[in-house]
Amino acid sequence: MNPSRPPLRTPVFVSLVVLGALGPVSLRAEKPDVRAKIIAPPSLSAGSSAVVIVEMTLGENWHTNSHTPAEKFLIPTEVGLTTSQGTLSAVRYPRQIERRFAFSDKPMMVYEGTVRFEADLSLPKEAVGKVSIAGNLSFQACNDRQCFPPAKIPLEGSIVVSSADSAPRR
Repeated sequence: MNPSRPPLRTPVFVSLVVLGALGPVSLRAEKPDVRAKIIAPPSLSAGSSAVVIVEMTLGENWHTNSHTPAEKFLIPTEVGLTTSQGTLSAVRYPRQIERRFAFSDKPMMVYEGTVRFEADLSLPKEAVGKVSIAGNLSFQACNDRQCFPPAKIPLEGSIVVSSADSAPRR
């Protein structure tokens, strides 16, 4: 051993290298996989009607409570829409799925996969320019282990209005 050289503390050094390499792996924070968009015709004649769809897509192993959850304390999925011209009907909600999860004794009423919510848009004969459709999809996303805080996805869409006189006649 060389007296001018400090002793190498191999066990400590090796331990630090091993802990650095095998230590706690930073886990990627899990986030709900929920997307939504408005689907509407690109154009519509003044005085006519069309169906406006809000399409929600949930990733594999994700669900949201339906619009009528099984328990009062559960947060429902809700769609709110407004329009700059014309009127929108009440939103029609799709059929819910009854599903059992390990965390609940009672079956849950949920949405999974791709779900479509519909509303009818009726334009007045005086409608001109562009119709804006806006709103929110409110939900609480869950997987089979936990539920995440309630969230909202803003929704926006537009439809170009053509005059009733320029509409093709059938």
